[in-house]
Amino acid sequence: MRKSLWVIIVLLALVISTIASAGIWTSINSLTLKEVKPSKTYALDVVGLNVRVYEFDTQEEPVHHCVVIFTESKYKAPVMQCWKK
Repeated sequence: MRKSLWVIIVLLALVISTIASAGIWTSINSLTLKEVKPSKTYALDVVGLNVRVYEFDTQEEPVHHCVVIFTESKYKAPVMQCWKK
């Protein structure tokens, strides 16, 4: 009995760690969020990097215009800048 309890505990720990690392909780929590399409999307011509730019306006007052820049590199974080319209 004790051995089967340990097996269940170990399997449960493996399942929980797999779910947490897969981002399932993030997906579940974001189901209620309203999805907003960016007003403009385009790529920048940069040598050696795939740079994508997304522009959008915030939905709440005061309205801000934001630009988000993503690069496909494990060493570069996304950058976002917003300003009042």
